[in-house]
Amino acid sequence: MTGGRKLVLRGQMVWDRLVWGLGQIRRALVERGFWPAYEVTVVTPTGASASILETRLVPRNSKGVADGLVVSEANCLRGELNLPNLRRVELGTAIQEALWRLSPIPPDQIVYAWDAAPDAHTGWQVQWLMCRRGLQLDMLAQHGLADNAPVYLSHSGRVYAVRGAAWDAQRKRQRRRNGLAGAALLFVLAALLTLPLMPLVFKRQAVAMALQHVQELEIQAAPLRQKLDELRSQAKVGEDVSKSIKADIPLASLMDRLSAALPDDAWLDRVEVNGREVRVTGLTSNANELLAQLARQPGLADARATGANVRDGTLNKERFTFEMRWRADGAQP
Repeated sequence: MTGGRKLVLRGQMVWDRLVWGLGQIRRALVERGFWPAYEVTVVTPTGASASILETRLVPRNSKGVADGLVVSEANCLRGELNLPNLRRVELGTAIQEALWRLSPIPPDQIVYAWDAAPDAHTGWQVQWLMCRRGLQLDMLAQHGLADNAPVYLSHSGRVYAVRGAAWDAQRKRQRRRNGLAGAALLFVLAALLTLPLMPLVFKRQAVAMALQHVQELEIQAAPLRQKLDELRSQAKVGEDVSKSIKADIPLASLMDRLSAALPDDAWLDRVEVNGREVRVTGLTSNANELLAQLARQPGLADARATGANVRDGTLNKERFTFEMRWRADGAQP
């Protein structure tokens, strides 16, 4: 057997055991009255009336017409057998062949019932019961029941159905009830789960409505946002102009400082202003003394000569070029 085939078979075995386990849970619920089930009214070996819930025999006080028959354990053979790993749908055929080999009488003269449970070592463990078909027919006729009425074999307080046409019809009716009960159970579970989820649903709905409201406000605020952007742009321009105004040198104050520093025999040919940097060119009788005088002015700082002073022989004066930095009025260099 290939690895893929083994994997598929193992998956089928796991599924069969899961279905068997769910069936056992349903059986326990039915026998305790917690799950709807099709009840069969039967005649017990003592002649009393009883109802059957899965494998449980429940006494009844009513004298109604019985639907089936229970054969006592004293009239049955019982035993156990182990089967290998088979699919649940194959169990019926495998058990039938095994019981035909174990039967002390011909196979067509017996009726049997069985119950299988998964076994960890051998696959399936089967408990079986067997009785003579002639005995079954005699008991059915004795109680006025049809030959195809449901028949159950008893053992240790439990009853097990003889599988046939009556058992198949009962299983179909029970499947319909199982479907209805399962749907009702799912509906109840969904309702119970919905209750704690409702706050989350409402919260999500509130968040969605809030987002929709925000989107509507954004659409309405688009023109206002454009105007605000224009105002911010204008404010930035105004701020830049204000900074520029504050950064510009007051030319009147600058000329006053230069006039105060220049001696009477000196004059300026050129004054250049670049931001707070000032450059002056002119003639004076003593350039070094003029540079020192400019350095002492409160509005000027970092006064320096940019080149060597050149004496003009015609005018008997020194030509100078000085650079300095303007400071605020009253500030000391």
